[in-house]
Amino acid sequence: MNNEIFESIIEITCQKDTDSLEYSLAATLAELIDISEVTFLNVPHKGQPSYLTSQLKLTVTSEGRKKRYRWDNQMINVDIDRHSETVITHHQPLSIKRDDGYIYYFPIVISDELSSILKIRSLQDILKHSDLINGFIRIYQNYQVILTENERDKLTGLLNRKTFENKLNRLLKPRDESVITSLFSKCWLVMIDIDHFKSVNDNFGHVCGDEILLHLAQLMKNYFINNNLLFRFGGEEFVIILEHMPIEVAMATLEHFRHLVSEFNFPFVGNVTISMGFSQFCVDDFPPSILDQADKALYYAKQHGRNCLYNYEQLILERKLEQLKENGSVELF
Repeated sequence: MNNEIFESIIEITCQKDTDSLEYSLAATLAELIDISEVTFLNVPHKGQPSYLTSQLKLTVTSEGRKKRYRWDNQMINVDIDRHSETVITHHQPLSIKRDDGYIYYFPIVISDELSSILKIRSLQDILKHSDLINGFIRIYQNYQVILTENERDKLTGLLNRKTFENKLNRLLKPRDESVITSLFSKCWLVMIDIDHFKSVNDNFGHVCGDEILLHLAQLMKNYFINNNLLFRFGGEEFVIILEHMPIEVAMATLEHFRHLVSEFNFPFVGNVTISMGFSQFCVDDFPPSILDQADKALYYAKQHGRNCLYNYEQLILERKLEQLKENGSVELF
């Protein structure tokens, strides 16, 4: 067991991004302890949370002495039950005995803030392993702080472009091939650009420009459910990934956000608007193609009045991008 623990520590600390770290912690606990399910429940950072988001779940089944793993990284909202609420309030582990086994809740605190809850199911009591579990959680927490520094944009605190590329690749190549691909058939990549941002920098200075970037990033964090899919792509461009929703819901969600931004009173300049373009993507799509499609929809929005939203697939259906190509390029930014 000691050698297994040592190897597991090495495995966890060689991870280079947050998502891989979560997978590694879940797999490590499943290897060392007899458990049936591990779930990461993310805690929203805005106000008093009314729900949790389940972003990673590992289900363990046994065939003789061999364990089989099934990974599920589909994001779903989970109601806060009284047990989760207790953990959120007190930041202390909790164990529950039920007729069908045991459930354990372990808080994960990053930089003095409750980041997520590790929920473990087991057919038998695993409290004798609590020191081991807490030890690995502490390693995870400490290493997470280091990774977060590397994954975040220094100015806005949103995830950076490199992290975006890693997350998109992971969504396009799910770890568990048994995950039904239809679950990924309504995911959307959204590109956002601040209108006339160069003029803001030229007329008011870069300090004012930075303030606008900071406030827009905060609006994004407060509005969108999953802060782990919000990115600063570079300059005044941002990217959002929306998971598992029909186009009508995606369009309404983004339109409401566009309106929210246009009504916000930014420091120094007052009202600022954004243009948005978005495109659908599915498992096994080519990342540069997805970006190119969303970028074309964004470009169309910039050429057609700004402060608006367009979907790439609809533009193709209406043959509007062909007209854009015929009209030639203009300076939009």
